[in-house]
Amino acid sequence: MNSRERFKKTILIKEPDKVPIDFGQDHHNSIHEKAYINLINYLGIKDDIRIYDYTQRLAKVKDEVLKRFQVDTRYIFANPNEKFKLKIEEDGSYTDEFGVKRKRCSYYCENVYSPMAEFSKSEIIKWKLPDPNEPSRFKCLKEKAKLLYDNTDYALIAGDPGSLFYLATELRGYQKFMEELAMDQNLIEVLIEKVLDWNISFMTNYLKEIGDYIEMVWFGDDWGTQLGPIMSPSIFRKIFKSRYIELVNIIKKFTKAKLCLHSCGSVLWAIQDFIDIGIEVLHPLQSDAKSMNNPELIKKMFGKKITFYSNMPNQTVIPYGSPSEVRNEVIKRLKYLAPGGGYIFSMGHNLQADVPPENIVVAFDTLNEFGYYPIEN
Repeated sequence: MNSRERFKKTILIKEPDKVPIDFGQDHHNSIHEKAYINLINYLGIKDDIRIYDYTQRLAKVKDEVLKRFQVDTRYIFANPNEKFKLKIEEDGSYTDEFGVKRKRCSYYCENVYSPMAEFSKSEIIKWKLPDPNEPSRFKCLKEKAKLLYDNTDYALIAGDPGSLFYLATELRGYQKFMEELAMDQNLIEVLIEKVLDWNISFMTNYLKEIGDYIEMVWFGDDWGTQLGPIMSPSIFRKIFKSRYIELVNIIKKFTKAKLCLHSCGSVLWAIQDFIDIGIEVLHPLQSDAKSMNNPELIKKMFGKKITFYSNMPNQTVIPYGSPSEVRNEVIKRLKYLAPGGGYIFSMGHNLQADVPPENIVVAFDTLNEFGYYPIEN
């Protein structure tokens, strides 16, 4: 099979010839600039370091590296808004087009100013977010998508930088948002509706351009902490679930692609909710979080309903284990998550600054050695 055929069959939860690989191109599945420098030096590949996510300091991965690891995917993002000029300060700090200010803190940038932090409900309603319909965001996307579709066999993926929960907390401030979930849910729902409307408009324009060419639409919100739900499941179901369904229904109007949700943390409690919403692929199955390190059980519970994506121990073995331990973890995921199809391999979340290049290489090389069907148990 070629990459597109392999990926398409996998997300239909059928066995292809080989487990597909994703890496190095989105906002939740890429590599920190420091780890990337170490990786290309280790591989003997020359590349200029280009940052495409200034919050997480993610490096644009050279196509030579993607081919070395036999990556099956390529992403088609919307363009930057040409009416907004991003200014990066000398220390790496910046303010984005939503008015969120982020300060450089060692390896990353953290939110230090949320523009809607002190707004009343009426002020939230009146506030204008950046124009989601700005034509420059979508300029030439159809031509780019068609060119890739016609001239390569990669599985093409759309990535939405927005979300409901994450973007709302950035605008309001995380602590205040979480307090108001308990104290003033009506105000929070007004804010969530505003963010939902923005996402609906953006995704409508975006998918009108590329919806015919993609295999998957990716968006993200973290619904778990390290130990359990990030909020009461009843609040999630009351405030967010129906709004997710509304967003998913809009997306489905403009593409036949499958929907992938990135959600870090302990989310076993929410997987059935995600399926109810219409999510068809779940990333990253954070194995270092509570209840998430039993791939055999998770596959048995939900493997016929949803495709799983990664489950690699991104916080422990990948950065701190030996290459042989990483190799064993890859084989474990193949054993329990790959049979029957419905498993995409990646390294979990973004590879952080302290991940040794040896561990990155051995992970992908192990997958490319043992990832062919039928999977040996």
